[in-house]
Amino acid sequence: MEGSASAEYTATVRITRCHCPNCALAVHVHATPVPVVCPYCRRPLDRSETQVAMAPAVDFPSLEEARERLARLYRRPPKWLAGLILTVMILMLATAVFMQLRSAGNYFYQPLVSIYSLVAGLFVVSRFLIASMYVAPPDQGYEPTATVLVPCMNEGKVIRQTIERIFAARYPNDKIEVVCVNDGSTDDTLAQMLAAQTRHPNLVVVDFEKNRGLSHAWAVAVLLGRGEFVVCVDSDTFIFPGSIQKLMQGFTDPTVGGVSGHCDVENAGRNLLTRMQDVRYFFSYKVMKAAESVSGAVSCLPGCFSAYRRVCVLHVLDEWLNAKVLGEYGNYGDDRSLTNLILKDYKILYHDQALATTIAPENWKQYVRQQARWSRSYLREILKVGRWMWRKHPVPALSWYAMMWMPIIEPVVITSALAIAPVMAVLSGGSNLAWSYLLGVTAITAVWTLHFWEQTGRRYWWTGFLYTVTYMAFFSWQIYWALATIGGRHWGTRE
Repeated sequence: MEGSASAEYTATVRITRCHCPNCALAVHVHATPVPVVCPYCRRPLDRSETQVAMAPAVDFPSLEEARERLARLYRRPPKWLAGLILTVMILMLATAVFMQLRSAGNYFYQPLVSIYSLVAGLFVVSRFLIASMYVAPPDQGYEPTATVLVPCMNEGKVIRQTIERIFAARYPNDKIEVVCVNDGSTDDTLAQMLAAQTRHPNLVVVDFEKNRGLSHAWAVAVLLGRGEFVVCVDSDTFIFPGSIQKLMQGFTDPTVGGVSGHCDVENAGRNLLTRMQDVRYFFSYKVMKAAESVSGAVSCLPGCFSAYRRVCVLHVLDEWLNAKVLGEYGNYGDDRSLTNLILKDYKILYHDQALATTIAPENWKQYVRQQARWSRSYLREILKVGRWMWRKHPVPALSWYAMMWMPIIEPVVITSALAIAPVMAVLSGGSNLAWSYLLGVTAITAVWTLHFWEQTGRRYWWTGFLYTVTYMAFFSWQIYWALATIGGRHWGTRE
């Protein structure tokens, strides 16, 4: 035993480094085909070979441990409790409808608040109704070649674990390759990638000597990859065994250009903020994306865990990389913009059984930065997609326009309901719209948070109310800050 262990640690592997001094990038390969020209400038790459000591193995969850983790994530409550939760959800929905009918007279008194509340309530209810018709793509045993791309910047603490779990995901070894891109990290990210490469012949490591941005990290992996499909995995995302196979099942339909997986929050137990995000993530996937998937119009394939038909990405790659904002070029391409370029001509689906977990921001500073970045992305896409979304099926088109435009006027509605309406009620002696508005918001929040509890058994469902409070008080207003800083180009939450 000691002899074999010693032999393992002293073993060496041959790594080929292909370098382009003009573009300041290097491609490290182990056993995959060696690239000949730079994926950017197309000039011949300088090549050198080195014998590298095999890195020690690292611990990662076994198949049994992964199954136990999954069972803990989705431990649904007893039937009697589930029935009670569903009853309360129905009562909350009935309350929301009743408050809308009761405040019908306010449609002339406060038309903006009343109409917005009605539209928002109908929208949320419609999401639940349509999501109830969702069916995951059936398993047909489809296992095409796949390239897993992992863009990374300053994630040395977690990138090795991410890589190990990808290779442990039980996808056929002869049909998978992983391309990790180090985007100018200043920590030991590159060293961790190269260490993992010594143990995984199908791992390709791309090193950007200077930071280029998320879109270029994705693009170079797509250009170098050889798989028919591209699976995007964030550097702090951990996929469960079998999840890549499940993503592939949606592509048996040739009209499908992309499939989203399902992510829960890996560090949900860290603090109140991460628990709140876990509740919100579940709603955004299990209700929102499930409803969109029914008509094949998922509005965003999250970069944390999604798959694309590679030929579709190559078709729009130049347009995506050279996106303009306010007439200027920049690293504006992201997961939402790429999704929309493909959604224009293809279906985009969601697979609720392709499971992964991702690390969410653990402090409010990181969370605020993340939400601002997402808001800027959303604003950039509204006008672009709005020009053609109406050509889609009426149901996804209407829901898209509602979902995209409501957040812009929401801060005004909140102010009108909670600040202006009480003053007008005092001056005119009429009813105070604020109470009915707050009761409606509470009822809708109770519905989606209790749904989270009923589906997962996680008892911190109530943290969803924290999301609602912080959104109404601060994050709804962030949309205007995002508009003022729409030219922002940073892609890392923790950079």
